[in-house]
Amino acid sequence: MPVKFVEGENKPGERLGRILFFILVGVAIWLLWRGVRRVTDEPAVPARDAARGEDMVACARCGVHLPRSETREEGGRLVCRDNPRCIAGS
Repeated sequence: MPVKFVEGENKPGERLGRILFFILVGVAIWLLWRGVRRVTDEPAVPARDAARGEDMVACARCGVHLPRSETREEGGRLVCRDNPRCIAGS
């Protein structure tokens, strides 16, 4: 015998359909928000500078080559900033 539904009563598959619909809407909104955020965020390091790298210099005391940002200047010469072997050897 077929089941008859009273008007206003939910059919068995209707509730699941609504849940899936709202889940899909939520996922779509999240994907759009993520895509817009990715486009508007600028990369931390421009690609041109990242490919080029940083200048390497030799320590005037021990001769080790290191990035310029890891050196300090002493009397017009670049020396290791945080290398205990170089500091102990001077």
